[in-house]
Amino acid sequence: MSPPKKQKSVLLALTDTHHGFYVGAARYAREHGWHLVTDMIYTASLPHGWQGDGILSFIGNRNDLAEFILANPAPAVEISLVRADIDLPRVEADNHMIGRLAAGHFVERGFRHFLWVPFQNDVPNRERRDGFQQGLSEAGASMSELPTRHWEIGPNGSQDWAARRRIVSEELGRLPKPLAVFCYNDCVAADIIAACDQVGIVVPDEVAVLGVDNDAMLCESINTPLSSVRHDLEGLAYEAAALLDHLMDGGQVPDELQRVPPKGIAARRSTDILAVGDLRVARALRFIWDQFATSALSVDDVAAAVGVNRRVLEKAFRRELGRGINQELGRTRLRAVAQRLKSGEESVTDIAVKTGYTRPNHLFRTFRAHFGMSPRQFREQAAAVRNLD
Repeated sequence: MSPPKKQKSVLLALTDTHHGFYVGAARYAREHGWHLVTDMIYTASLPHGWQGDGILSFIGNRNDLAEFILANPAPAVEISLVRADIDLPRVEADNHMIGRLAAGHFVERGFRHFLWVPFQNDVPNRERRDGFQQGLSEAGASMSELPTRHWEIGPNGSQDWAARRRIVSEELGRLPKPLAVFCYNDCVAADIIAACDQVGIVVPDEVAVLGVDNDAMLCESINTPLSSVRHDLEGLAYEAAALLDHLMDGGQVPDELQRVPPKGIAARRSTDILAVGDLRVARALRFIWDQFATSALSVDDVAAAVGVNRRVLEKAFRRELGRGINQELGRTRLRAVAQRLKSGEESVTDIAVKTGYTRPNHLFRTFRAHFGMSPRQFREQAAAVRNLD
């Protein structure tokens, strides 16, 4: 009878990083019977004298952690190219695709002015910037950018937060509006929203802000909920753990760096706007998007909410968007219907009530005229696509 297979002991050296990494590493460990050594999560201290089978790391700015890992005989896999200067096997996100997704998100909303806000001057920052710039260039647009020095960490771990806020606020005030701002991560994006709030810039009407990581705890806890690229942090750590498992079994480091693509964009209020130059139209759009589920909502209600004569607002709408207020209300309701059909099992009758249609028959006719199929067929088609993913 063969002896039982030895359980692999893996050190999680993932301090200073996103909790999504822990979820991915834990899932892989659970599926493959690893023992995870998690001391560093609680102490952030190096476990001198630790002996195990492998290390899953995110080194970040910790040179002491890099020295510890390189001196340890166990194989290690680093998540991310943040420390591309250290010779370790690693897995990285598809940062170019993250940047291109951000560009497409803003371009399809009609923006013409763009700003890139980095976090550090490292490889992932530069790759996201390049992807964003490439996506904009293909749409015939260009961008401004803030220098990385405003977010850089000094030798003693400090930052001049007040100076950064002042410079960022001045730059946001100076740039043309409506402005689309793509940030390296959700932390930077939340800081941009706070800077806008401080100087009276309205998000998203004047400045739309998009982050990366889709950290729900952060994105949904600020005054203007933050839209974010769904960086697959869990998948990134899971693939890094799989590579580490391969190396612990005596495998070779792959010739090509493995890239994990993003999973789309989680759109929230911070980019929930069409880029229009007329603030009256922007405010009317915001009112429509907030109140469309009210079945009795009328064009007069929209005009009254904005404080503008109906005829004046209608002309401004057509000048900015090429369609009228009532058309926009219909488009908004249909968009909400389609989203509910894709994401749940609600009856069409319930969906009609929740999206402002007075009768299910009205929804059926309108939906078929717009999409060329019934709501049921649309739901079945969406389910078939999900099953292919």
